[in-house]
Amino acid sequence: MKIILPQVIITDPKSPYNGQQMDIRINNGEIKEISRSIKNKQDYDLIEFSRGRWISPGWVDIRSRSGEPGNEQRETYHSLSKAAANGGYTHIGIQPSTYPARDSKTHIESILQSTKNLDVSFLPLGALSKELKGKKLCEIYDMNLSGAVGFSDDQNDIENPHLLQLALQYSKDLNTVIHTFCFEKRLSPKGQVNEGNISLTNGLAPISSISETTRIKRDLSIHEYSGGRMHIAGVSTSEGVDLIRRAKKNQIGLTADVCILNLIGIDDDLVEFDTSLKTLPPLRSKSDQKSLWDGLMDGTIDIIASDHNPMDIESKRCEFGKAEFGTATIENSFGWYRAKKANQRALDRWVEAVAHNPRKLFNLKDVSIDIGNYADLTIFANDGSPIEKKTLGVNVPNWNQNGRAIGIINNKKIIQL
Repeated sequence: MKIILPQVIITDPKSPYNGQQMDIRINNGEIKEISRSIKNKQDYDLIEFSRGRWISPGWVDIRSRSGEPGNEQRETYHSLSKAAANGGYTHIGIQPSTYPARDSKTHIESILQSTKNLDVSFLPLGALSKELKGKKLCEIYDMNLSGAVGFSDDQNDIENPHLLQLALQYSKDLNTVIHTFCFEKRLSPKGQVNEGNISLTNGLAPISSISETTRIKRDLSIHEYSGGRMHIAGVSTSEGVDLIRRAKKNQIGLTADVCILNLIGIDDDLVEFDTSLKTLPPLRSKSDQKSLWDGLMDGTIDIIASDHNPMDIESKRCEFGKAEFGTATIENSFGWYRAKKANQRALDRWVEAVAHNPRKLFNLKDVSIDIGNYADLTIFANDGSPIEKKTLGVNVPNWNQNGRAIGIINNKKIIQL
């Protein structure tokens, strides 16, 4: 691949060219030249774009799901790759919550083999516990050697605190990360929506903030004792952000993410019972959302996760109380984000939270935009909406968007959208 990207605006807080409009020459997957105007274009393909052209390091989603294996009608590896590319992602961390669960080295090797030729690179997380039951620790050493980038039981409960303690202790030797989901289901056993006006006026079982903070407090205590690397997934409450902010002052190896839905929507959006917005963690209050944005901008929250969870018609086209949790998000996350916050600081923070920090989490090579670095890139427009939907999921919210990906460069290939 020998290409020139003409007059792209570099958006990368770690790049010496941040904010500058430049030509970029790429040869065999490496950035060879960055200048105001590349004179010698011979033997290079000039990649022209029809609309505004910004460029950043390739985006990495740390939490996506595929129906394959077991529920291919929801999403296949192929459709997930196409949807992720549509959303501007070059890499996706894929959860182990499949049928069967991805809880052995054979499962890790299988997904890497099955997805090696797709446009987007798949980064499999291994199950933390056997069959995702939260009781018996998996062979995380073997899965780590086979290519697992971390370990998670997704949204399943880690009932046994000793299991988390052991996993964190092992993570120190393996230099891997243990993901925990901050939800104590037993405090909201039949919960449907956030505890607030919507749950009260419509008689829906509430999901309380204490069901999140109780689990965060427990997991922070275990991490403080055990050490290692722990990532808290899906913080959604003001109290949760405050707990993590205080813990980060003293605890090394602690990171956290927020789901894109919780940055964009609030529980009042559920007034019409749109099942595509029934998700875990639930959409919270406006004050919770403000705290999430504050936590993202001050660095308490490290990463924005798409939390992509595609569903089929049977799972969503039904009464709200019977619908499954989950939303298909990966194609639209950036457009929603830009519609909510369009300033330059928010754009820089997006790049940090979906490009640089996820790479740190998964021990991936830095790909800041500089001469000599690997060309793993996302090209995007700061206006417009995504092109034709690629996800198989029916549960895509109809929210306003103001931006979309128009191309990615990954594995020495350019994909124009």
